Amino acid sequence: MRAFRHTLTGLAVSALVVLAACGSGQKAPGEEVEGAGTIASAACPRPANPEAHRAEMAATEARLIAEAEASRGAGSPAVWTLRDEDTTLYILGTVHLLRPELEWRTAEIDAAIAAADTIIFEADTTSPDAGRELMAFFTKEGMFNDGTQLSSLLSAEEKAQLEEALDAVGLPLAAVEAMKPWFAAINMTNMQILAEGFDPNSGVEKMIEASAAAHGASFEYLETVEQQLGEFARMETCAQIEFLLQSAEAVKQGTGMLDLLVAEWADGDVNGIGILMGSPDAFGSRDAYDAMLKNRNERWVPQIAAMLDEPGTRLIAAGAGHFAGEDSVITLLRAEGFEVEGP
Repeated sequence: MRAFRHTLTGLAVSALVVLAACGSGQKAPGEEVEGAGTIASAACPRPANPEAHRAEMAATEARLIAEAEASRGAGSPAVWTLRDEDTTLYILGTVHLLRPELEWRTAEIDAAIAAADTIIFEADTTSPDAGRELMAFFTKEGMFNDGTQLSSLLSAEEKAQLEEALDAVGLPLAAVEAMKPWFAAINMTNMQILAEGFDPNSGVEKMIEASAAAHGASFEYLETVEQQLGEFARMETCAQIEFLLQSAEAVKQGTGMLDLLVAEWADGDVNGIGILMGSPDAFGSRDAYDAMLKNRNERWVPQIAAMLDEPGTRLIAAGAGHFAGEDSVITLLRAEGFEVEGP
C-alpha cells in the first residue's frame, strides 16, 4: 500500500513543515543521529523480483482498502474519555490538514473543547520558539552538511523515479539534492497535499486552538519537535531511501487514498483507520511504522496516565492514527487497566 501509507506519513508531519515556512526520543548526550550517506545505496537490499514485489504490494493495498471500506463507524469523529474522581481526559483523533469544505465538528466535540482547561497537542508548531527549533532541526538533521548529494545514493532508475515525482509537484531535483532522504520525502509529500487542496488552516488542531484560546484554555504538548521528527532522522539510511522512493511512488497516485482516510475519520470508523494505517503491514515498513506511530504511542501512554494525577479537564488532540490499530494509545491504555470510554 505504497501510495496510501506514505501520503499518511507525509500528512502527519507536513503541518510542521508548512508552519515553519518552508517523531525513539531525543538523542542521548553524545549520541549522533546516523545521517543518510553513511553507506552506499548499493548496500541497501532490493527485491529480487521487482515486478512480483509491486504486484504483492498492490494486492495488499487492495485488500486493506476493501476491508476499510466495508467497515463502518458511528458517523462522526471518535471521542474517548478517561476519568477518575477529579480528572476528566477527553481524547480526540485529528487530521492535521483538511479540505476547507469538510464539516466535522459535533456537539460532543464542541462540548469537550469548551470544558477543557488545558488542550494537549502533539507538539508546538506555531510559537516563535517552535519555528526556530524547527529550522534548527531541519538544518542539522534534514540536510547533508558534508557535500553529499541525495541523488548519489540512488541508482539511475531510482533517480529517474524521484525526478518524475518531483516534476509532478513542481520541484527540480536541485531543490532537494542537499536534503537527506527522509526530509526530501516529507517536503515532496507536503507539496502534493497542499497542491491538491488540503489546508493546514482548516486542520483540526487549528480549529481547536482558536476555540479553546477564546475561553482561556492553556496549551501543553506531548513531545518536542526533535522527539517527533527525530524518529525520521534516526531511521537507518536504507530505510530513509525506501521511504523516499515509496513517497515518490505515492505522488504518482494522487491523494485519493488520503480522502479515503479522512472519510473514515469523519465517520468515526476507528477500525477502518486501524486497517489502513495501524499496523506494519499497512505502512509496508517496520521502520516507518515504528517511527511514525509505535514508538511515539509508547512514549505518550505514561504521560497520559500521569495526567490523571492532576485535577481538571483536558482535551488531548493528536493524529487519528495514534488511536487506532494494534499498538494504539487506546489499546495500550486499556492493556494497563485503564477504563477508556469510547469505541
